[in-house]
Amino acid sequence: MKKIIYSSLLILFIWNGSKALAQSDMISYGLNKTLPQANNLNPAILPDYKFSFGLPGLSGFHINTAQNFTNLELLNTKDEDGSLNSNNILSAIKRNNRISSNNNINLFHLGIRGLTSYTAVSINTRTTARVSLPREFFQFAVLGNASDELKDGLLDLNRFSTKLMGYTEIGVSHGREILGGKMTAGIRIKYLIGHGYADIKNFDARLRTYGNKDFRGDSLAIDVNQFDIRTAGIAASVSDEDFESDDIRSSLLSNGGFGLDLGATYEFSRKIRFFASLNDLGFINWNSQYATKLAVPSFQYNFSGIDVVELINGEDISVINDFDSVINDLEIAETTDESFATSLTARIYAGASYQLSRRQTASAILYSELYRGTLIPAFTGMYNFQAGTFFNFAFSATLMNGRVNNFGTGVTLNLVPFQIVLATNDLLSIVNPMQGRAVDFRFGINHTFGNVNKGKTRAKKNSKNTIDTIDLGID
Repeated sequence: MKKIIYSSLLILFIWNGSKALAQSDMISYGLNKTLPQANNLNPAILPDYKFSFGLPGLSGFHINTAQNFTNLELLNTKDEDGSLNSNNILSAIKRNNRISSNNNINLFHLGIRGLTSYTAVSINTRTTARVSLPREFFQFAVLGNASDELKDGLLDLNRFSTKLMGYTEIGVSHGREILGGKMTAGIRIKYLIGHGYADIKNFDARLRTYGNKDFRGDSLAIDVNQFDIRTAGIAASVSDEDFESDDIRSSLLSNGGFGLDLGATYEFSRKIRFFASLNDLGFINWNSQYATKLAVPSFQYNFSGIDVVELINGEDISVINDFDSVINDLEIAETTDESFATSLTARIYAGASYQLSRRQTASAILYSELYRGTLIPAFTGMYNFQAGTFFNFAFSATLMNGRVNNFGTGVTLNLVPFQIVLATNDLLSIVNPMQGRAVDFRFGINHTFGNVNKGKTRAKKNSKNTIDTIDLGID
């Protein structure tokens, strides 16, 4: 029983520590010519800088969280009596409700641009989290278990699942122009160091309250089918009763794996360009020494009420003792010292851009990821204004999580040799938090040098020995 408590508390702790994150990083695609970290989205992107690097604590972070079912304004609505309007809240709740989370800290970045190629080395620490909550979970929280709005008094929680993972990736990428410069192709190979993993899937539980239309509450039946709790790395280590401080370093660093990113761009015409990338193809193999699986067996419990006499006399409540006995008698199968592998959540970006003018571009981008057999898509329209490597601005509108008004913006400002990056994929959550469904923010300082598009200062003289043009190298 302690194992279940420790593992459940750990999952909640990891989730609460990483929940200020999530969804796709669309805005970085709009800043790809000047943002070195945009190469992480597509290794075929060749930035305009000749050389760039970022250091720990400076090169930045990206935090993000998103959900698809409510906002703060809805949670503050009142009914005619001044009470919380539960009907409005529940009407917005979907059958399947998702909370997704991604966090990225760029520890190091080094990029070198050649005339027709770009090579980069990067180190990122990432955490990801996904939680799926059935509509009945919110019905139980708002209405209780005896509401007439519950069909046959049944609460079905079989669509609940959660998955959390933290790891560091060390990647080397190379992108190069091919087909006479009309196309670029890129690849990134990553070594992965798994830090922690926690997972509950296939959770199947039902809570039924019996009674009739006049009174529902005669008795209560709880029916839980077998489910598994799997932890690894630091998540398994700290939930172990024999945990020692020396285990922290080993559990954080002894899990290895590999990842792969692929990307390409194609210049269809002078104004139209297509691009696509497939990211996070890979796995992490979790060390058997720090891997645990708990198989919780099926159990049932029927509750018919509390003996009032026991309550008045201050005696032990027999029904509570009975429930404790059911839980304590569960034969939980614990499997340890058994290595297993988990895959990364693969992500796909695909889109096209149209050159409006020398400095302005419009783009359309489709993003998708696959989680638990469910395809989670997003579509973005983006405008970009770029003044050389000095200033780059992007503005986007994204359809995601059932919302069309998901706006984002970002800028890079080059103050030689420092570049400041500020970006968000959900502007609404900053300017109007009550309407927002996501929190998204990117900040960083990079060191950038040179511009592959800037020619050297030169003077061309015409046949009369006069200066025809002067290129001052200012874009």
